[in-house]
Amino acid sequence: MSQNEVDALRRSGYDTGHPEFAERMVWALNDGLRVLEALPRDDAFWHGWANGHATIYKLDVFTAERLKRDPADRTARWTLVALALARGANDGGLSLLGPDIAADPTTVADALVIADWVGKEIGLDLTPELREVCGWADRDALELLARAEAGEAARAALRVLGPGAPHSEGPGR
Repeated sequence: MSQNEVDALRRSGYDTGHPEFAERMVWALNDGLRVLEALPRDDAFWHGWANGHATIYKLDVFTAERLKRDPADRTARWTLVALALARGANDGGLSLLGPDIAADPTTVADALVIADWVGKEIGLDLTPELREVCGWADRDALELLARAEAGEAARAALRVLGPGAPHSEGPGR
């Protein structure tokens, strides 16, 4: 693992008030790297590389390929989110969360953290992107979560979606 990415995540997590989320992203990077390192060196992925060493660049390529082949691959998805946050990407990987939000509406809490992180770290307002990614959630499930005592993230997602948003906006719905 490149210590630069780990340090960047931890520093940004601390600076933006999300150190626990930053640690989760460090774990996501480590999980992705473990999968890459476990890949047999005779796998087609390794062909064309100068060596069989797992690097952050190769991790990025590898996880992007995995996610393209299997959109349900949570390890690949969260590794790419962690890489985006570590590198200061404009959307912090937020655009990758739609399928996870569709499967588990509680993931909107992570989407809100990413939007806040990017806003504090580089000053971009991700409200339109947040609206799009939260649109993957089942509106009824969000409303149920919002009624729970610890439902602040769901309430915030509903505010972002607005009162006229359909119950399901994700692709194919």
